[in-house]
Amino acid sequence: MDVSSALEIYTLVLVWVLYDGLWKILADTGLVYIPLVAAILKNFFFAWRVQGDEGAEITLRNNWMDILAMMTVIAVAGMPMFTVKLSDLSYVTPCGGNTVTGGSTGTLYDNAFAAINGKTAQVPLWWTMLLSIANGINGAAVALIPCSPDLRTFAYRIDNARITDPELRRQLELFTGDCWQKARAKFIASHTVLPASYPPDDLDWIGSQYFQDTDGYYGNANLNLSIRASEELPGFPYNAARDTEYLPGFIPAWGRPECNDWWNNATSGIMPRLMALIDSAAITQATIETGDIELAKNALLRKLIAPEQAALGRNLEINSYQNNYNANAGNIAQGAAGVGLAVELASWIPKIYALRQAAPVGQSFILMGIYTFLPFILLFSAYSTEVLYTVTAAIFGIKFLTPIWTLAVWIDNHMMEGLGIKWYSWMSFQEDKATTMVILNLVAMLMFVVLPIVWFMVIGWAGLTVNRTLDAFKDVTGPIESGSGHASSVATQVAKRKLLK
Repeated sequence: MDVSSALEIYTLVLVWVLYDGLWKILADTGLVYIPLVAAILKNFFFAWRVQGDEGAEITLRNNWMDILAMMTVIAVAGMPMFTVKLSDLSYVTPCGGNTVTGGSTGTLYDNAFAAINGKTAQVPLWWTMLLSIANGINGAAVALIPCSPDLRTFAYRIDNARITDPELRRQLELFTGDCWQKARAKFIASHTVLPASYPPDDLDWIGSQYFQDTDGYYGNANLNLSIRASEELPGFPYNAARDTEYLPGFIPAWGRPECNDWWNNATSGIMPRLMALIDSAAITQATIETGDIELAKNALLRKLIAPEQAALGRNLEINSYQNNYNANAGNIAQGAAGVGLAVELASWIPKIYALRQAAPVGQSFILMGIYTFLPFILLFSAYSTEVLYTVTAAIFGIKFLTPIWTLAVWIDNHMMEGLGIKWYSWMSFQEDKATTMVILNLVAMLMFVVLPIVWFMVIGWAGLTVNRTLDAFKDVTGPIESGSGHASSVATQVAKRKLLK
């Protein structure tokens, strides 16, 4: 049987183990028979009021009908029947992804739920059929949605990638002072015009392609005139022709590389070490969108480095030398608006990502709760067929949220692309898109919250009272706000420092 997520593999087995135990308790104590006895007594007292042969006939007929209906519900929806275990359940990653089974999903759930490995449960006929049908419909519906790269996930992962290697962080600071600032000062002093083949903001960050390509900046044909590191750096061997500042006969442990080698060296360079922190799939997608792998790498590196400047305490990139800072009221208002929008963006991005990740988790646990309470729902409803139908519709409705959220992700990705928002660029490079990005984030949040509400409204229009299940989803979205609060505050501080410097 296929399920909607790797987590559901474990929650499904766990909850039906609990169900079997609860049903056995109710059966052993005789509580499952109380509705049957109550129905017989109700019909008996009705016959006693009517009296006569007619009353006896009505009692017999009503008893037969009530008990038949109840026993049918007990037999098909209450009594455990079909065996289910971890190896019977699988999850297929959408768009031709891998198929994983219980116990070997490749996630941390394998260890977290190791206690239920080897356990088996019995599922009633009705719920086995419902789960099979619902999962089959979900799989077919998800397959109808075209495959597309998850741009927001790429963007979130890069935004939250952090440089944890203290040596690399130190070299970033040294490179900024030893190479980039000197090269930029030389460019400005020479009154050189940046060639049109380079992006207008190419000089605004430490990995400037122009400085790498042009002799006299990060590289120099004359090693004696090259801009180099101010101290020995691990991983760069001593070069007597280059490192001429030492006394004769003294050989240091490491050398002082020129900036191009320092940045690009395949073994110890800053750029390859930074690129190792970026998901290879993100590099591939950015290359497809930009049409140039170097442009893609530079854009992703800038996005990776930008949040680090607050922690490093240094400006790893600054505004273009061509910018004018006019102190008129219009520019001040525009700057304030830009800061406000950036702060809003920084707080929404982690919330949306958290909501997307929490949605299937919340779905699994809400279904787990419903399955757990099924013995009591059947018992307290006196094995009512109406209640059985309502619960069936509720479970199907919650299960069908999987393709709804898949559609929301697809729309979110294509809206981002259609509105011209570059997920691989840091927000300050898209100031003209700031308002559009706020709208996009708002729409994304609504898609994950409002679409399920509309879906349950549709079920309600069909005459079913399953709209109460929305209250459970409100309880799920509440913790998402607080759970992503820390990430929001961090991103907000970065945006403020970025735009207020």
